Amino acid sequence: MTSEDAPEVIGLGPSDADLRWIGVRRHQAIVVSVGVGLVGDWFLRRRASLAEVLVGTVLALGAMPVADGLTLAEWALVVVRYASRSHWRHCGVLDTGDECTVWAGPSVSVRTFELEHRGRLDLSGRDEHVARALANVVDALGAARARRHVSVHVLSDPPTTTVLALPLDARVPEGWRRATGLAPRLLGTTPGASREVLERWRYLRSRDGVLCVFRVLDYNAVAPGRALLHDVLRRAQPSELSLHLDVVGGVKAQRQAARAVHRTDSDDAASRAAGFRRSARSARHLGRLAQREALVASGRALTRIAVFVVVRASTLGELRSRSDEVWRRAHDGGLRLQRGVGRQAPWWSAQLPGGPSW
Repeated sequence: MTSEDAPEVIGLGPSDADLRWIGVRRHQAIVVSVGVGLVGDWFLRRRASLAEVLVGTVLALGAMPVADGLTLAEWALVVVRYASRSHWRHCGVLDTGDECTVWAGPSVSVRTFELEHRGRLDLSGRDEHVARALANVVDALGAARARRHVSVHVLSDPPTTTVLALPLDARVPEGWRRATGLAPRLLGTTPGASREVLERWRYLRSRDGVLCVFRVLDYNAVAPGRALLHDVLRRAQPSELSLHLDVVGGVKAQRQAARAVHRTDSDDAASRAAGFRRSARSARHLGRLAQREALVASGRALTRIAVFVVVRASTLGELRSRSDEVWRRAHDGGLRLQRGVGRQAPWWSAQLPGGPSW
């Protein structure tokens, strides 16, 4: 992955999930509106309950950004979900050769393939060929009505291994060979066996040690043309990186792409009508969305992208040291990471081959 695949294509931008009406995310607009309404009603109405102004104040404060890319309201939801779910996660894998079934709560069946490494890909130019072959497979899946899922996993534990998990009916791109026994390696278990993982607030614990899962939040600060995940992969300690592509069905993809352009254009028109000028950032974002709509209309797939980094260690002290190194390298390379505090088990399940919990 690079920040610009071609000179004529505008590079990656902020996630659509963070772009809402007039620069405010949807839940922020809702909680602020309700909170201000309750406080205003308390001031205007006689004999109003004191609880009304307290609830309104709490709701208004819930829109405040706190940490890890979340607002106070989202943090409250994370805490509630963490406290209410079981902290034991049962996972396993069964590889029959023809298909591989992975379960971690929900289950998914995929086929796994291993990339035929041929030395330094960046010197031979073959990395671009591999990326374009994968893009063609994703575009073919995007023509279907149903949602499809593709994931690529890189194990940097020498020797470096790259695993591709495809739906059972997907075409296999050139340069990949059928492989068995790789999915159990990603789960840290033996074929046909299962394991239990205990979720803690900041990490997961299993009988083999401890681990934590990071998620890439955005790529805004990566220099154009630079490999996005270059600094994360070049580490002294082994790690696991997974790239997930959730392919949206053809008709739904065109509808979502058009809706995103309309929403952003309407937002920009409302802002200018209120006396605000269009910023260079908003103009570039609108251009990116319009370009995406044109690409989807021409047959390209619309995908939701998620990148996870798994760090393993035998002790908590070692895990903390390795995690800090990953965090530092990622931010030095222009990537923003989320630590997934209170969300380690869901992220662990989401980053497995095929994305069982997507």
